[in-house]
Amino acid sequence: MKNKFFRVLFPAAVLGLSIMLTAYAANSSNASETTTASESTVDSEASEAADTTDGEWYSDRDMEQSPDTSDAQTIEVTDGQTLSITEEGTYILQGTASDCTVFVNAPEAKVQLILDNVTVTNTSSPVIYVLDADKCFVTTAEGSENALTVSGTFTEDTENDVKTDAVIFAKSDLTLNGTGTLTISSTDNGITSKDELTVTDGTYNITASGKGLESNDSTAICDGTFTIDAKEGMESTYVRIDGGTFEISASDDGINAAANSDKNNVQVEINGGTLSIKMGAGDTDGIDSNGDLTINGGNISIECNSPFDYDGTGALNGGTVAVNGEEVTELTNQFGDGMGKGGMGKEGMIPDGHGPGNQHPGDTDANSGSTDETDAESGSTDESTGKTDVGASNPGAGTQVFGRKEPGNRQKSDQDSGSTDADSESTPTVGESAGGQGI
Repeated sequence: MKNKFFRVLFPAAVLGLSIMLTAYAANSSNASETTTASESTVDSEASEAADTTDGEWYSDRDMEQSPDTSDAQTIEVTDGQTLSITEEGTYILQGTASDCTVFVNAPEAKVQLILDNVTVTNTSSPVIYVLDADKCFVTTAEGSENALTVSGTFTEDTENDVKTDAVIFAKSDLTLNGTGTLTISSTDNGITSKDELTVTDGTYNITASGKGLESNDSTAICDGTFTIDAKEGMESTYVRIDGGTFEISASDDGINAAANSDKNNVQVEINGGTLSIKMGAGDTDGIDSNGDLTINGGNISIECNSPFDYDGTGALNGGTVAVNGEEVTELTNQFGDGMGKGGMGKEGMIPDGHGPGNQHPGDTDANSGSTDETDAESGSTDESTGKTDVGASNPGAGTQVFGRKEPGNRQKSDQDSGSTDADSESTPTVGESAGGQGI
């Protein structure tokens, strides 16, 4: 009887133990899978967040320092010529010339200009003038030394009713990248974008009587080496610095955020980089914001009477900040109560802040009596009339046109854009010219 009981009980016990071990293994597997899935989800979310942050300000093409040149056209700069680019594509600029303007009029197109040891000295016109494009990339080729100068008073483009005022002047978004060197000398502004200015690499030596870097909507910089000697180092509605090395000498403001556009809040935000700002004597500010000033990181050294002036809020959340050789742990506002100079804000009024109200296109520009689509220093309107400029930037000079087109057809030449040149019926084919030598 005992043996019979054992023979019945033992297999049952073995079966039960087997079921328990199988369940435990399944639970362990599920737990492992759950942990892995959770970790994967966290990693994915972190990666997505990083991509979103980077992509918001710097596209993949912005970050591409050595673009593909297999389909590029090479253009030799020529004395007294307007070199017109009317179609999307990549163009390599080479050579030495005087009174030569590279003129981009390619609506909705992305145009990339690669500077490969270019030296141009103009008397009164921008060396690079972007009248119309979706975006223009100015890329310094690896190891190249490039020098662009405007030595006299800028002449208005009356054909298109545009007051140009910079050696590189763009009415479109403008990206500066590459690994070469670009030296700019100007009797007014150095580099201007009437939309967004983005810089991701390169070496820039800028001497200007006006502003070194200027844009309306935003200036975003993540890398590069900058030596700027100007009345004002850089100005935009929103200035964002994520990296780079800066030596700024200025006689007005080192970095200035002003209400040049209603597309962004007026703010200076510094998240990284090494900045040395040296200001002239008098009523000058190292960092001046007609809105908020936020420092989250970086190494900042300011030599001046007034290091900070902001009309909104100021926050020092991280980084190292030294004023006249002494490290500081909080931002001291030169004019204190958030009301700016004279109690009403320095120059422009800030949106949603103190002052008579928000600024929108058509309202008075912060730095002049001109409208928001008008250059702050000039009083002339920058709004394009949509007319094609033929030799307008160098009146009386010849014009060379680049960009192949079939009459009546739209073409796509840049793989990163679905845009086309809208003026396809009006431009001569490559090899023809309007008043100049064809190429």
